[in-house]
Amino acid sequence: MARELSRKWEPFVVERDHAGGSAAAEKEDIRASGLLGLTVPTRFGGLGADWPTALEVVREFARADGSLGHLFGYHISLLPFIELVGSPRQQERLLGAIAKQRWWVGNASSENNSNVLDWKVSATATPDGGYLLNGTKHFSSGAKGSDLLLVFAVTKDDSSSHDEAIVTAAIPTQRDGVVVNDDWQAIGQRRTDSGTTEFHDAKIEPEEVLGKPNAVIEAFAAASRPSIWTPLIQLVFANVYLGIAHGALDAARHYTTTAARPWPTALAAGVTRAADDPYVIRTYGEFGIQLQAADAAARETARLLQQIWDKDDAVTPEDRGELMVRVSGVKALATKAGLDVASGIFEVIGARGTHPNYGFDRFWRNVRTHTLHDPVAYKIADVGNYVLNGRYPVPTLYS
Repeated sequence: MARELSRKWEPFVVERDHAGGSAAAEKEDIRASGLLGLTVPTRFGGLGADWPTALEVVREFARADGSLGHLFGYHISLLPFIELVGSPRQQERLLGAIAKQRWWVGNASSENNSNVLDWKVSATATPDGGYLLNGTKHFSSGAKGSDLLLVFAVTKDDSSSHDEAIVTAAIPTQRDGVVVNDDWQAIGQRRTDSGTTEFHDAKIEPEEVLGKPNAVIEAFAAASRPSIWTPLIQLVFANVYLGIAHGALDAARHYTTTAARPWPTALAAGVTRAADDPYVIRTYGEFGIQLQAADAAARETARLLQQIWDKDDAVTPEDRGELMVRVSGVKALATKAGLDVASGIFEVIGARGTHPNYGFDRFWRNVRTHTLHDPVAYKIADVGNYVLNGRYPVPTLYS
């Protein structure tokens, strides 16, 4: 199904990238396909696909259109939070609706503050056990046109300590007081609707609260099962980059074999096709080897993710640590391969290929934009600290 959708989207991807805006029509294609319930367990009406399969779908979508791989990747990375933190009743209600009613899930967690974890969106407790949300979230990928929003906010604990606590909830996107703005502007991933989301006394009903206040913080501090949400998300990101890199290679290959001209020196040596130029062949070889390595690491790590996911509450801090080290390595490999391939294809395309009608620049713009989500240097350092000192990454929402 993913390949069929990708073939449908490919013909006008350059025009869509130039136009920007929302990927509303393509999101409806995904909704109609039933793939929104890809990872939802069969007991809730979903397809029950494992993580290696789901990540292949992310890569396939990103290969055709980076924005669509991004949107679908965020959707499937938000569902596990409900399964990891939500109650059995919440899982049945929310995951069932995602699968059976084909709901899109959007993200409203990040904020544009000096410290990425210094959240200002407030959750004020109400007498019924719910909250009122106020403030603005940034980088709300997939929020526009979604049916459900995963929201993080900060409140005051009712205990004597009065410490701030993190509250998480899944609320309808159409809830009164929720305003999803069409203000996303970036050089890449232009159709991901990753702009701002405002909350003006938006109500969180008691049954929409996922876990107790600070449940996420406690899970990360203990490196318990819910903390595997971070490596899962980071592996989704890596597969988006690899999909974009494969898309770049596909586009470059087609141009090189059908439109590129051999260099005069190669012509003098009897080479009549750019695709037979030994330097061009070598460059493609380098691209292929990079992707071969990164793909293999990503797929192997996806299998490890599944093994650890299947342990349920028996997940140990060591399981979590091993997984995060491996995911960090994949993230570094995918980032480098994505950037190298997406920028390097111009060397085998040639100057004429820089015309905007071809849109070859979209691959680099897309990879460059999302790989800045969190610094890959810290992923490399995490791997190095493990290799050298045997220390696992400290569990956070980024590591």
